[in-house]
Amino acid sequence: MKNRIVFIIPGFLESHLKQKGYNKIAEFFKERNIKPVHVNIDWISKKPYKFRNYIRYVLKEANKYKNSEIYVLGFSYGAIIALLSEFKLKPKTLILCSLSPYFIEDFKTLEQSWLKWWKKNFKDSDYSFNEIAPKIKARTYLIVGAEEGKECLKRAKDARKRIKNSDLIIIKEAKHKINQRIYLEVVKKIVYKL
Repeated sequence: MKNRIVFIIPGFLESHLKQKGYNKIAEFFKERNIKPVHVNIDWISKKPYKFRNYIRYVLKEANKYKNSEIYVLGFSYGAIIALLSEFKLKPKTLILCSLSPYFIEDFKTLEQSWLKWWKKNFKDSDYSFNEIAPKIKARTYLIVGAEEGKECLKRAKDARKRIKNSDLIIIKEAKHKINQRIYLEVVKKIVYKL
């Protein structure tokens, strides 16, 4: 039997050292005999930010676990990284928590302040969700809080339509915070299905 590994990719400027929710999620995976690997991303030393660089952090970790059954969980920007890494990692399951709405299809409806910041700071912001989604092979779970911005909800609903073999869970009263108890309960239920 193959080793089962999950790569846990945090949101922008987050880590398992700062947000305890990531450690709780790691425990859920351990309970299912899936080894958690926290992907430590250096979010701030290189500007402008580039998803291509962040994907390298994931692939570097993955090289340590060849011939393993792979799972990937990402939150917010980490969910974008998880999605973009799918082609190389070929995971069995993707868990995309609060997938950020920063694909070219999202730009026309984003608040101008968000878009301005994004274009200034992320130099590889030309990913098309409509081109990526049909190529996703992994079983995919999309999680989003009902109290997140309308852009996040719209991105999650569109992702559900475009990614084959995907489910969308909208958590009532949840915000864009992986540490919330109600958010963690939903993640736990999904992990226990694996």
